[in-house]
Amino acid sequence: MPAKLPEKLLLLWERDLGGASHAGIAVNEKHCLIASRDLLDQFDVFSSLNPDTGDTQWEIFHPAVGNLDYGNSSRSTSVLGEKYAWFQGAYGDCLCVELKTGLVRWQQNVISAYGPDRQLVWGLCSSPLIWKGQLILNPGGVESSLISLQAASGNLNWKTPGNDFGYGSFIVATINKREQIIGHDKTTLGGWDPVTGKRLWSLTPKEQDDFNVPTPIFYQGKLIVATENNGTRIYGFDQQGIIVPEPITIQEELAPETVTPVVAGNRLLGTTAGTLYCLTLPDLKILWQASEPAFDSHASLITDDKRVLLTADGELFLVDATANSYKLLAHQQIFEPATQIHSHPAISNERLFIRAGNQLKCFSLQAK
Repeated sequence: MPAKLPEKLLLLWERDLGGASHAGIAVNEKHCLIASRDLLDQFDVFSSLNPDTGDTQWEIFHPAVGNLDYGNSSRSTSVLGEKYAWFQGAYGDCLCVELKTGLVRWQQNVISAYGPDRQLVWGLCSSPLIWKGQLILNPGGVESSLISLQAASGNLNWKTPGNDFGYGSFIVATINKREQIIGHDKTTLGGWDPVTGKRLWSLTPKEQDDFNVPTPIFYQGKLIVATENNGTRIYGFDQQGIIVPEPITIQEELAPETVTPVVAGNRLLGTTAGTLYCLTLPDLKILWQASEPAFDSHASLITDDKRVLLTADGELFLVDATANSYKLLAHQQIFEPATQIHSHPAISNERLFIRAGNQLKCFSLQAK
């Protein structure tokens, strides 16, 4: 993360992508992975772009017809491996693609195969999770709430019964020497054994009807969970790695509907209803708060422990995460005013890759 930014970011390249998308961007030195839609809104379009120029290296058109709230595009950030990439569409189409050629190694619709009769209001939103050659997905089937596929072949390793899917992504954490998958289904927070899929624990929050969009955060042996109806909580675990149901501490003010907070050093930063909060860890006390009109929209936050880069509503904010009051290091308009940025941006090689709707831009973050 840069310590400062130039007065105006240098635009390296930009391009239109056909249809809009909410999927995040995945980038390395050779590939910029993008999920989009065709202009007739009948196909998912999964692409690899040259990160230096924005030119298309390959693209895959995959039929995906329907009518979801907030559009039909993918919501899931793709996964970049050494040889392969994995994409997931909102309707459950999962593809494994050879990075070098764009050839599809395998594909299947995990909703049809493992979660039939699911109500796809917003579609599948969780990003795929890779763990030791396994691809962890959450189709939300009665007998297959979570599944593990062999990442290179698509063959089933295990499936585990449970609830309909939630909308946040899953993480893997080792808690008291016990490795486990952690995330939300539709109504509960849970932990699963990644080897067998067995559910290890389940936690139903005090207040119901959370959308369960923000991703949980593993922090110093504990779990930070933030949702709109239950606020931000920190949970501990017993010696067997089972969550203790009563939170260690709660902060009701930071209660995000869709925004995942970030840990920067010993602080937690996130937005709710037009306000950016900086909380101290582990007590979750408000150190400072700041209001900006853009903070009322969906925001994405990236941190390097010292600074937080926040994008929302067509704007970019670089905030000092070490200061004891709100210290804005840089602020720029990078899209037209009031442009929603639902797609999570990426930083790679001192460059910012960011999209709004069907516009993708690449900026240099080097301060001259």
